[in-house]
Amino acid sequence: MYRHFEDELEDIKASVLKMSYHVMEQIQNSLKALFSRDQSLAKKVIEKDAMIDEMEILIDEKCSELILRHHPLAKDLRFVLSALKLNNDLERIGDLAVDIAQRAIEVNEYPPLKPYEDLPKLGEIVIEMLKNSVESFTNKDYTLARKVILSDSKVDILRDKIVIEILEKYIMMEPRKAPISLALILVARHLERIGDHCVNVAEDIIYMVSAKIVKHHHDEF
Repeated sequence: MYRHFEDELEDIKASVLKMSYHVMEQIQNSLKALFSRDQSLAKKVIEKDAMIDEMEILIDEKCSELILRHHPLAKDLRFVLSALKLNNDLERIGDLAVDIAQRAIEVNEYPPLKPYEDLPKLGEIVIEMLKNSVESFTNKDYTLARKVILSDSKVDILRDKIVIEILEKYIMMEPRKAPISLALILVARHLERIGDHCVNVAEDIIYMVSAKIVKHHHDEF
């Protein structure tokens, strides 16, 4: 009986890891579609979102069934609850990847505003945060989860830099470029929101590992 329970836990972990792989690919492809002006790739990101939604529903069902059948306690219950929350955050991140792909389609209808510099950096930081948050879940790694939380300030600073530059150099000085400018501001905000979801995951991992609630209490870091 216990062996069966352990197998179900491993199945949930494997399912979450599979979903995280696809979500990470969605972010990478949406940014690639933007930076390389690839409309076809942007549309593929949008089309793949239905598969991500189906994976979320399947993982939800697996977690719910395990709780109903086995009534896990303590660390096992915290693991399943963390998997449920991670599953939800991954689905939301997938939605944000679609948002970026939609902005890419809009932006690519216009001549380039400027060479991309800070947006690729922001994308790299956020993708690294997602990778680390998923790895911290897999390995129950408190230190890596803490690193994700500490990375959030870098995301906020870089997002603000991007937004201010676009506002001052383009929207205020060249209003005719407002549509593409606003779309790029939204991309920066979508990436910042992905970072926020990674922080949510990291907070849940810390709770899973240590039973310590750090949400809204990052001062100790």
